[in-house]
Amino acid sequence: MRDREIERILVIRTGGIGDLILTLPLLMALRRCYPRAWLEVMGQRCRLELLEGGYYAHRVCSIEQPGMASFFVPEAPLPEKLAQYFANFHLVVSLVSDPDGLFSANLRRAGVKKVIPIAPLPPHSNIEHYSHYLLSQLSSWGLKAEPTEPKIFPTGPVQEYASRFWTEHGLGRVLAVHPGSGSPRKIWKPEGFAEVANWAIEKLGMQVLLVSGPADQQVTRQVIQRMRPRRALVVENFSLSKLAAILLKCQGFVGNDSGITHLASAVGIPTVAVFGPSDPRIWRPQGKHTAVVKSSLPCSPCTRENMDRCDRPKCMDSITTEEVRRTLETHLEESQGVLQRRI
Repeated sequence: MRDREIERILVIRTGGIGDLILTLPLLMALRRCYPRAWLEVMGQRCRLELLEGGYYAHRVCSIEQPGMASFFVPEAPLPEKLAQYFANFHLVVSLVSDPDGLFSANLRRAGVKKVIPIAPLPPHSNIEHYSHYLLSQLSSWGLKAEPTEPKIFPTGPVQEYASRFWTEHGLGRVLAVHPGSGSPRKIWKPEGFAEVANWAIEKLGMQVLLVSGPADQQVTRQVIQRMRPRRALVVENFSLSKLAAILLKCQGFVGNDSGITHLASAVGIPTVAVFGPSDPRIWRPQGKHTAVVKSSLPCSPCTRENMDRCDRPKCMDSITTEEVRRTLETHLEESQGVLQRRI
């Protein structure tokens, strides 16, 4: 199929918040390759709300639909409605785990003209950044794919919500702290986050927002218990679009290797990411104003197999509060001009 005949493109992206954000350069590459094409993204609806506004995609669609499972079964009857939906696209880029190629084969059976399957996890030997890995997969299909910085742009309504939130809580200069992560092995010690938060309040005159999701309640409580009484405001279980707008108003952020850290980096605020078992060469947030604090232990980063066997990684415990505090202080000073221009 000739490129000029591609007028409708679908990207299917499953995975976490960070996975979606690191896919943004791929979406931008497709828009640049096919500037007149309609581009749609299918995935988990709660994550795709970050794409509202039309910068990366014209429309988003939930993957959580009846009948999707049949596309992973060989020669299964395909639901007519879904088959017609997929057949409307000239190109589908699939970032879905599909080791046997069944999903791609069924997309072609449904009538998709061209399918580009990309394994959502790079091979073990890969050491290039994940977003570059995705672009290299596009390039292998003959598409020009230049790296770009992942950016999230909160829409007007959620920015207005964040402004009201700021006023209601009397907020000024704020440091956001997210002590959780999708994997407990990637979580830095709660006392470290508490000490950094106390330092930001007492020495820098900042207020602290603790960001907490459904899986973060225990570690958030542990941080609060170690902080001075009544010194933090907890932002709990906010939608991603509202959280992005709130983070945009903050002067800095500290977190683990997590999707929320990628979100803070992508909205453009000074971000410090604490890395232990995972490899920052591959998984670090790519925002221009992002710094990484990583373990110096020789076993860090882990292989995937060793990470699964390590209940409490020593690499995370080896990172000191002083390292994180010093990195944050330097980073805030270097980014001060950026913050003033934004304000």
